[in-house]
Amino acid sequence: MAVRVFHGDDSDMFRTLVAEVLPDGDIEVCGHGATPDEVVVGVTREQPDVVLLDQFGGAQLVDRVRAAAPAARIVVLSGHLRGDGDREIEARADGYCVKTADIDAMRAAVRGA
Repeated sequence: MAVRVFHGDDSDMFRTLVAEVLPDGDIEVCGHGATPDEVVVGVTREQPDVVLLDQFGGAQLVDRVRAAAPAARIVVLSGHLRGDGDREIEARADGYCVKTADIDAMRAAVRGA
């Protein structure tokens, strides 16, 4: 059974890129949102296994996503190296991946490896 991933990012280009390259035999992208509200609505509807989340919504968005889909793992997908971005988000997330990482690292973060 595939890991269902919902992706939240305010960059149209990055949402498109993730939707095209992340899916693998055991990973599927079930939706995406461009604003914090779109993310919460989509996560509520889809109940994904993993929410891949840019830092655009702050720690408040992480809390809203947890309330909307308590069973989902939240993986921060950031343009910042660990420790250089929003540390509140890092502390609340289950995983962390830098946007410049290769696709295998991103898939490993989604799989929880």
